Amino acid sequence: MISKKKNLLVIKHGALGDFILSLGPFKAIRNNHPKEHIALLTSSNFKEFAEESNLFDEVIIDDRPPFWNIKKILKLASLLRKKNFYRIYDLQTSQRSCFYYNFFRFSNKVEWSGNASGCSHPDNNVNRNKIHTIERHKIQLAEIGIKNIQLSDLSWVKNTNNFKIKKPYVLLSPGASPHRLKKKWPEKNYVEVAKKFVKRNITPVILGNSQDLEIADFICMNSTGCINLVNKTTIQDLCYLGREALLSIGNDTGPMHIFSLSGCNSLVLFSNDSNPIRSAPRATSKKKIVKIIQKNDLRNLSFNEVLHCLRNDFGYEL
Repeated sequence: MISKKKNLLVIKHGALGDFILSLGPFKAIRNNHPKEHIALLTSSNFKEFAEESNLFDEVIIDDRPPFWNIKKILKLASLLRKKNFYRIYDLQTSQRSCFYYNFFRFSNKVEWSGNASGCSHPDNNVNRNKIHTIERHKIQLAEIGIKNIQLSDLSWVKNTNNFKIKKPYVLLSPGASPHRLKKKWPEKNYVEVAKKFVKRNITPVILGNSQDLEIADFICMNSTGCINLVNKTTIQDLCYLGREALLSIGNDTGPMHIFSLSGCNSLVLFSNDSNPIRSAPRATSKKKIVKIIQKNDLRNLSFNEVLHCLRNDFGYEL
């Protein structure tokens, strides 16, 4: 019975790439608590994926209501307190998750791993905001006795869709936040990349979410032979597509983390709005390549620079 087990909570909301990078720590926590009831507090868009991972016994949805919505905040606080957690792993370590520590502040029995002021197991690493998310998680969890944290493993993900994509294919992820224009390599350049691969009989597959529909339509209209899967894929689909692809090329977005951790060689384009030291995708092995190109503004990154990288680092004579 669940009531006879000790209850643990893991907090991780996202974004997508950050959530994917946390699968390694999730598994380490599960390995250290094999007989305990582990709940995950996360956003609704990660619910199905988290459940299928079999790393959690329960997924609790928190779509992060504004703090002025006192009714919803108190409802969440009441729900979490009723779960009688004896330990909480805050892997989000955001202003919001630190605030949630107040739900348990006066309960001496609750252990808290994170950076909330006054918590029982604080992450005191002064460089925590200067290092990669993977290393930050390792240091934080080592403070509470969890070690041997491996890179996120996506091998368990099964193919649930048959997109009937002609192989070989490459993945293009041309989107970024609409208000972060420096993080977007112009779609006209993705058109030129797509044309180069089509000429080599390699199918370009365009991926993204609803805000990328216009970009994807532009690429596909101007480079015949592309497949447009924007807003048609789940996280599971992205994992499987990455597993089977020759290469992925994209801006600094969540899907690029999925592709690289699925074993796909990847070229990731960074502006100075992001720091690859803290958030670059990681390769699954020394045999796989993750190459970073960084410019102050991706609108100033030339097509020829990318073509040069594809030739010299990945061996594509396009």
